[in-house]
Amino acid sequence: MRSQGKLAALLILLAQLVLASPAAAEDVDLELVLAVDGSGSVNEQEFGLQLGGIAAAFRSPRIQRAIALGPLRKIAVALMVWSDAAFPKVHTKWYVIDGAASAETFARVVETFYPRTGRNQGQGGGGTGIGSGVAFALDMLTKNEINGTRRVIDVSGDGIETEPWYGKAVIMPQAKVMAAALKVTINGLAILADFPRLDEYYRDNVISGNGAFVMQAADFVDFEEAIKEKLYREILVVIGSGEPETKYRPAQAKHDLIYRPEGQISARLSEGDESDG
Repeated sequence: MRSQGKLAALLILLAQLVLASPAAAEDVDLELVLAVDGSGSVNEQEFGLQLGGIAAAFRSPRIQRAIALGPLRKIAVALMVWSDAAFPKVHTKWYVIDGAASAETFARVVETFYPRTGRNQGQGGGGTGIGSGVAFALDMLTKNEINGTRRVIDVSGDGIETEPWYGKAVIMPQAKVMAAALKVTINGLAILADFPRLDEYYRDNVISGNGAFVMQAADFVDFEEAIKEKLYREILVVIGSGEPETKYRPAQAKHDLIYRPEGQISARLSEGDESDG
């Protein structure tokens, strides 16, 4: 009886140790923060078009096939809405996408996501605090208990960074240094509705890291097509040599892409290398 009591006590101790042990980080091919513009220049309809475009992208069989081509056949993704540097950032939890079912779950979360933050308790508001948003995304990446082969922040927006009006805040030059220290790539999707050359601003002031690139959407209606193409290239970088699997044919892509694998290389990527069906 005494030996049985000791055995029971040992089993209880082992169970407690297992429960107390931190869970092992989940391995994925890519950790991706979708950092979406909710600043004052984006109205509710335009904000909805961004979320609807992201949801449609993850429902795309083409995107799901790209995820399945990775060595681990899965990625981790979270949505984060940034706006004025002084306003809170609002985000989803992390979702591991490893097939159509998990992609659909994330798509449903995104398309119904309505953050209430900022001065007017709407989707955001105020100025354009890109650097503050990137800094928050970096914090999300370092605290998610996920181990990605690559870590990427996907910034989409329709304006240039505005000067913080309330106290100190991280701005893009500082955010780029922080990202470089953590070996995180920052890519950009510039929405040209208000600034026709915003893609050039993103190229020079936002993107950072190995393989960083900028794509453009002519307006918010065009966002869905642009984000599909952008996600496809971001995901495929994981299984290649650091460059998207595509052909370069100048001036034949609908969405200009300015690509910087290591230094300053500009190109336009052709589209249609694989259908969405």
